[in-house]
Amino acid sequence: MAKLAPTKQKVFKKRIFGYDIETYDNNKKFLCASIVGDDYKKTFYSTQELIEEVKTNYIFRNSVLFATNLSFDFFGTFFSNEDKKNFFTLFRGSDLLMAESHFYKEKFVAFSQAPTKSKKTLKSLKFLDSLNFAKLSVSKMGQIIGVSKLECPSFIGKYPKNDQEWEIMKEYNLRDSEVTLKFMKFLIKGMEELGATFKNTLASTSMSLFKNKYLKDTYYQPSEDILLEQFESYFGGRTEAFERGYFKNYNYYDFNSLYPSVMAQEEFPDPNSLRIVYKNTNKYINNFHGCSKVDVYVPSTIKYPVLPHKTDIGKVIFATGKISGWYTHIELREAVKQGCVIIKVYKTHYFTKNCRPFKEFVTDLYNLRLKYKQEMNPMEYLVKILMNSLYGKFGQKFLDKNNVVHESSVSEKQLLKYDKFEPIGDSGFYRITDSSKPSAFCIPIWASYVAAYGRVKLHRAILETEPIYCDTDSLITDKTLPESSVLGELKLEMKVKEGIVVRPKFYALMSEDDDEYVKIKGLGKRLSYFEFVGLLKSPLNDIGKTRAVKYEKFTKFKEALRRDLIPNEIIKVHKEFSLEDEKRVWPGLFEEGKLQTSSPLTI
Repeated sequence: MAKLAPTKQKVFKKRIFGYDIETYDNNKKFLCASIVGDDYKKTFYSTQELIEEVKTNYIFRNSVLFATNLSFDFFGTFFSNEDKKNFFTLFRGSDLLMAESHFYKEKFVAFSQAPTKSKKTLKSLKFLDSLNFAKLSVSKMGQIIGVSKLECPSFIGKYPKNDQEWEIMKEYNLRDSEVTLKFMKFLIKGMEELGATFKNTLASTSMSLFKNKYLKDTYYQPSEDILLEQFESYFGGRTEAFERGYFKNYNYYDFNSLYPSVMAQEEFPDPNSLRIVYKNTNKYINNFHGCSKVDVYVPSTIKYPVLPHKTDIGKVIFATGKISGWYTHIELREAVKQGCVIIKVYKTHYFTKNCRPFKEFVTDLYNLRLKYKQEMNPMEYLVKILMNSLYGKFGQKFLDKNNVVHESSVSEKQLLKYDKFEPIGDSGFYRITDSSKPSAFCIPIWASYVAAYGRVKLHRAILETEPIYCDTDSLITDKTLPESSVLGELKLEMKVKEGIVVRPKFYALMSEDDDEYVKIKGLGKRLSYFEFVGLLKSPLNDIGKTRAVKYEKFTKFKEALRRDLIPNEIIKVHKEFSLEDEKRVWPGLFEEGKLQTSSPLTI
């Protein structure tokens, strides 16, 4: 039986380097690259030169090379080289998290293909992405650590015309590698000072900090079937447009660390006290923490239903009518207070004991964050991201995990063990689907409860403020609310001079200071507020419901394999965006010139 138990900190001892490449001709051709480490700095003018240096220079044995946007740099170096097949790659969606190989007689070898007798002594080379830890550009990283990114050359993306341009490009490239290196050194040192063990991602490192320093008890894991039922009660944040169109003089509020606040302030089910019943009764819902599979009637008079509902196509809505599913008991109690009726209970997971496993973790980090912020110490950023990254690990999936690997980086026996594998073109890469045993930290009832507490807290603010829009931990309202810097309380993020809401994740805001914030989910280009307004006024397509955006983008790795392109190649994109919102009922088609009011969908 797997168990979540306290651990001891391990110190990271590998040598690290910063690594960056430059390209030209729409990113199709390699221009130069640099690797920067302690007492090491070198520029390379061909991929073969770089690869041979890393293979043969023993300074790179058991080392980690950090890039910012690893997919760009790694495949820009290795895609046209045979050695790509000797690296095991790990993707999250389209993002390359890691690429790892091993050294054998000054050659790269995939671990699975190495001679068995040598495996214990093989030294590794790992590439990691700084974006695994901080979603920051090189420029933003430089601001945090006080090492400025150099001004972007006017001829970036083109082949330099003379020695002067080459020298400018060389220094620009070296500085990017230096910033990435120094930022990662800052992160690793700070993580270890706090008590964490450095891992391949921020969330894993945050989990190590929790287990090393704050986990006091041991929690045992139930069967996979039980875990999967608890996963059914796990929904994400609430994102809804209650009104849409143009508005002026509103306020944009968000909670001070919403999820960490409920982790610190609320009780959670003790996983060791799980009981399961099949009784059609509200007794366990009313008296114990847990989750239940139920039928619930939500009256049509409720303007803001509290319970999420997943549609057949996977969209999460908040609807009236009869809904069915697994829900946490805290949400079911809130729904009953609102006037909902639990029609039938099919099955209940309830817990006879409660616990507060995260209180000290969050309280310590939040107090440190306030201290560092007052001191203008860059550690403020680190404790913030560590604090916000823990809860999701408890809801980490273990079934149907997707990845892309080269057939030579795994053994034939391993390939056949995957649930599903299919070649991507003739590249030698396979798209795989795999399942594994749940990690010991997989405790979905905790992940469900953190998200549910957050939605309930947001829902209560919605009832109070009647906003036109909400998104996970924020809302836009014409009301003026009391503000606080206290953990979990609301603060004013922006006084909105004017704005336009179209639908969830599709809006534009202009602050009183003329700062702009434009969000269009799925658009690989940032629009200005003026461009956003222009998009809404552009001609409709033939169907009459969408607007088109044309822009250039980098080709993601898997897309490049499918379309026989070069990874990161810049291509022109034509994308259609619907202005209609299917999560609420609206009086007609979208009109940006006025505010339209909606009502909930009815199941």
